[in-house]
Amino acid sequence: MKRILASLATALLAVASLMAQENTGIPYDVFYLMPQAGKGTVYFRDKAPAQGTFNICAVDNTIRYKDKSGQELAVEADANIPRVVIDGVTFLNDNNVFVRLYPVADGISLAVKRDILLMTDSKAAGYGMESQTTAVSTVSGLSQDKVYTFEESRNVPYRMNQTVSLCRNEQVMGLTRRNLVKCFPAAKAEIEAWFAEHKKLDDKDIDTILALCKSWSEVK
Repeated sequence: MKRILASLATALLAVASLMAQENTGIPYDVFYLMPQAGKGTVYFRDKAPAQGTFNICAVDNTIRYKDKSGQELAVEADANIPRVVIDGVTFLNDNNVFVRLYPVADGISLAVKRDILLMTDSKAAGYGMESQTTAVSTVSGLSQDKVYTFEESRNVPYRMNQTVSLCRNEQVMGLTRRNLVKCFPAAKAEIEAWFAEHKKLDDKDIDTILALCKSWSEVK
């Protein structure tokens, strides 16, 4: 009985910890992919680039800018916009989702994708947590005419997830041993040895992946 009560207490503490970690107010630099709007260039496939002051909304992957009156406007990501550069940071369009590139070597980058889930109009699950399934069905497939602004969303509960992929010559690929060897062929032995010991990479551990890739890029 004591063991059962101890297990129950541990479970309740874990739930309490999760609830404490629940994000209840979205920061500006999470809602947007850049900490502030910056000078940049939007590249098009069928016309000249557009220059201005931009940011990218992580909730709906729209390019944001303001008109002369200060009203925020949005341009949807589509196949006609291959990339956006803001303050020297490149965002590549990968299936209409802008991923941030972290250069590692010539033609090789890490591509970081950010997913933001606004917990709006979702039903409460057990222990006061939000229902992930309900939330996804509510906010995934945003309507074309709805633009989420930071001001109206800043106090909404949210969840954030970031994952890492490889990018080789602007082609995004999975973070696998085979693709890593393609990107860093001189470091094949080092890559094979790492995977023999660790089995797989955590595609959410950006710092570790960046450090590993930089070390493999330096192998000659």
